Amino acid sequence: MGGQQIALGLSYEGSSFYGWQRQPDLPTIQGELEKALGQIANHPVDVRVAGRTDAGVHASGQIASFFSDARRSPADWLRGVNGLTPASISLDWVQAVPDTFHPRYSATARTYHYLFHDVPRPEPALVGRVWSCQNLDGDLMHRGAQLLLGEHDFSGFRGAGCQSLTPMRRVNRCQVYRKQNFIVLEIEANAFLLHMVRNIARGLHDLGRHGDLAAFGQLLAGRDRTRLGATAPADGLYLTRVSYPGFDLPPSRPPFFLSL
Repeated sequence: MGGQQIALGLSYEGSSFYGWQRQPDLPTIQGELEKALGQIANHPVDVRVAGRTDAGVHASGQIASFFSDARRSPADWLRGVNGLTPASISLDWVQAVPDTFHPRYSATARTYHYLFHDVPRPEPALVGRVWSCQNLDGDLMHRGAQLLLGEHDFSGFRGAGCQSLTPMRRVNRCQVYRKQNFIVLEIEANAFLLHMVRNIARGLHDLGRHGDLAAFGQLLAGRDRTRLGATAPADGLYLTRVSYPGFDLPPSRPPFFLSL
């Protein structure tokens, strides 16, 4: 790789995209971003990312980077990308970073939020942005979330096809709280397995509906994914923060529901 490395802070609404990773003839976040950056740089651009979000997943704190010989100011990159990408993708900041920076491997922690909408009937304006459900006990869900703290084997919440060499992950923070008709799951870990957050969201949803704390604990202790129901929808999942000690990057944009 040649040229200067440029880091990017991204937000996106993922409902209309087939995930992050570029795919032939399908709209993806990476594909749209590389197309715009390549046009501004006047050369092909390969974008690296902190986390490859799945189809339908959103972000307010995604971090990416690329290398370029093009001499452009941060304002030029910012204005150009936002003018060439769909409105559902927003470049929030641009900053030059050392060659030693890697958006995935330099990260020490990632934070996701999962948004449940606890209402009898889905609101059309929120379709694709929340998991609409009802009669959830948020306090009990929070009690269950505390069982996940620390380092554990998360095989019980691991998606099929996960290529990680180990199911061990360390959860630094996990809380569930109510904001009006929304119930918010916030979880930070050193890394996540495939579909881990969405499977945790499913387990906590079932706990909030049925009130069986011991059964939720067994999902972790049993390390058996077949004990859990279908993976929670991608609609409610947001990548909200990636942590890089030693690199002075701008803060992430807060997700919309934290200001409610």
